[in-house]
Amino acid sequence: MSDEIERRIAKMIASPLFPLTVSGELKALSAPMEAELVRDGEGGKPCHACNRPDRSLWTNGRWQITSVMLSANPVMLFLETVDHIDFEHLDAAMASEFGVFTWRLEAAIRSVETVGRVHVHRWGDGSSHFHVWFQGRPARQLEYYGSGNVLWSQLVDPLPAEVIGANHRQVIDHFVAAITAGSTSQ
Repeated sequence: MSDEIERRIAKMIASPLFPLTVSGELKALSAPMEAELVRDGEGGKPCHACNRPDRSLWTNGRWQITSVMLSANPVMLFLETVDHIDFEHLDAAMASEFGVFTWRLEAAIRSVETVGRVHVHRWGDGSSHFHVWFQGRPARQLEYYGSGNVLWSQLVDPLPAEVIGANHRQVIDHFVAAITAGSTSQ
């Protein structure tokens, strides 16, 4: 095992979010915190997303699609609000757009030949921008099925940046063509 893989495993195990110890025993839960953690963009905490406009691959002024990071997944994107608003603050128009954009983006990601399925999920603890993860998992790779994708994609080496970049360009082109056409079929 490479030193880099060992480093990634140690970092994962050290996280309070990972439930097992090095020896495979279940960690004890800590006492509840006095308050929720402050997310990026709340309570004066700087917002990493607002400070990185170069991450945006597409925007309509209300929504943006951003590249998350290099990953072992052929596609790894966010659909997120441009403004600091959360899911419960979306108005009916934005909620409708979210549904259509999610549907279109998932189809665009499936158009990448090396994607088996698309995992769409939300964890809202890091940023005050409402954001949803889109992980195009590798086709036919059992370990990446279901929640295994979350663990494995953090441990194995990421795909080359040029591969991820080409996949993301294909997804954005497909997405833009679909929303521009405005049809209701995929």
